[in-house]
Amino acid sequence: MGLFDEVKGNVTVRQAAEFYGFKTTKSGLISCIFHNDKTPSMKVDRRYYCFGCGVTGDVIDFTAQLFGLSLKEAALKLAADFGIQISGTDRQKTKKQRNISKSKPEDHLVKSEEQEYIECVRVMLNYRILLRKWKKEFAPKSTEEKWDEKFVEALKYLTIVEYYLDLLLFGEEEEKVQVVEMIKKEVEKIDRRCRKNG
Repeated sequence: MGLFDEVKGNVTVRQAAEFYGFKTTKSGLISCIFHNDKTPSMKVDRRYYCFGCGVTGDVIDFTAQLFGLSLKEAALKLAADFGIQISGTDRQKTKKQRNISKSKPEDHLVKSEEQEYIECVRVMLNYRILLRKWKKEFAPKSTEEKWDEKFVEALKYLTIVEYYLDLLLFGEEEEKVQVVEMIKKEVEKIDRRCRKNG
């Protein structure tokens, strides 16, 4: 059995979520880290699924996303954290992989930096939803009509927000850190705007 199958066969998303500090409801729900959750909407069991934003995956996907790791690094981390014996060549890890496997969330990034990253992703996703809505709802009906300020804001910022989200979700670790550093001062203001208009 390969590394991925071994890990997925021994650890559920719920077990990993609880191990890494998430509080689950009795029905196995946690607050989704990808959008503004007023009530928990991400179901965690063998896999995870968010009823709010539709994101889904297995325990390795969850851990990779949570810590900003590759899938293999996430699988190795889970194996180490849950004491899963790895067979054959999968056991021969590099020093870097062993260090990653032993890390806790606060070791990967300083706890506050990890929280800043999660908050930036959540707020940017919500802002993108709001801007798309404004672009559609407040578009002028004719060439003579005055442009609504919300439509102007959507035109001005939508492309930028989507670019930042691409870097935050799919960029290299260094790019993610740079984006968080650039936008973290604006995040609270944007979050208030989203809550007020959402």
